[in-house]
Amino acid sequence: MAKNIRFIYTDIKFTIKERYNKWWLDFYLPDGKRIRRSTELSSNQQNLTIIKRQIIPDIIIGLGKEPVEELQQSKEWILDEFADEYFELHSTQIREHTNEKNKQHYKNHVSPYFGKRLISSLTPIELEKWQNRLLLKCRHLTVQKYRSVLYSILQKAYNNDIILKNPLEKVNAPKMQINNQQKEVLPFTHKELALILENSSGYIKNFISFMAATGMRPGEIVALKWSDVDFERKMISIERTRVRSKKGEKPKDGLTKTMSSNRKIDLLPIAEQALLEQMKFTADATYIFLNQSNEPFYGHDIIGKRFREIIKQSGMKERPLYNLRHTFASQMISQGVDIVWVSKTLGHKDVSITLSTYTKFIQEDEATRFQKLEKFGTIFDTLANS
Repeated sequence: MAKNIRFIYTDIKFTIKERYNKWWLDFYLPDGKRIRRSTELSSNQQNLTIIKRQIIPDIIIGLGKEPVEELQQSKEWILDEFADEYFELHSTQIREHTNEKNKQHYKNHVSPYFGKRLISSLTPIELEKWQNRLLLKCRHLTVQKYRSVLYSILQKAYNNDIILKNPLEKVNAPKMQINNQQKEVLPFTHKELALILENSSGYIKNFISFMAATGMRPGEIVALKWSDVDFERKMISIERTRVRSKKGEKPKDGLTKTMSSNRKIDLLPIAEQALLEQMKFTADATYIFLNQSNEPFYGHDIIGKRFREIIKQSGMKERPLYNLRHTFASQMISQGVDIVWVSKTLGHKDVSITLSTYTKFIQEDEATRFQKLEKFGTIFDTLANS
């Protein structure tokens, strides 16, 4: 493995590199020009001493700076050590559960490969091999997430002059291989939803019914409190979501996904009925939905797992819990409900997001469409003849 040794003098950082059994010097002039050339000296300890005590001091004097008696060697960072620094710095810049999730991605999918390595020793070719290994067992979108975490760590190292370049920049990101079937939203039909509810019981049945009748995100539902529901005004206030806790910690809530996710939505009759049924289990609790131990959920993973079991039991094509949100949106839009109302209920930033996902469910019957076209034709004729 080639050696990289860094020394700093005032505003100049010298990197001594071993290439082709020779010592190379790499540094930037005050005007930003990069100098990178071989010293023609063999890469041994004796010549390294010559570079440190003679060549670099001569360069410094040639640049009009005061001679230096001793060069300060910059710290060589181990990737795991720098990653700890990175996540600590980011803990105040992003949501806590997002930072924790990124930590887990790093711990499980980056650290086992490169954690004990010097950051400066990482090369594009081995990073590409790492990415390819992940692609053999993970979806492209998943690998993108892991890559993004490592890229951000390396970019932070580059921005702090710890490495000269981000080696991951030279590795092409995995191209998304999304077919039409993957992109298509596949909501449950009325018949399918009825069968799902028929094969459900207890809190999970109420959860499914409530989610399908509100379009709320599962994390928002497990963080919902009875105090958030105004049965008199038929309104639900959505102000938080359940975030992933550290091992040993109690379940905790965090901010919703976006500012627009903080919202008030209508309590529709089916959703209200689901809550009235749920009152039989948790009326005296703070949170509406509790696990089988009558404790708040740590997340919605357990509910998602139980939902998959119900889908399988019902003999349906596997679809995730989140599909209940799609079901709510598609059913509302296909019934002609105002798209703006649907968008606000879902907590989308703007209507364009809703339209891009659910356009195909905006339907009109033939008579309505003909009436609109006929009216447009009459207006057009009037304008043409005026």
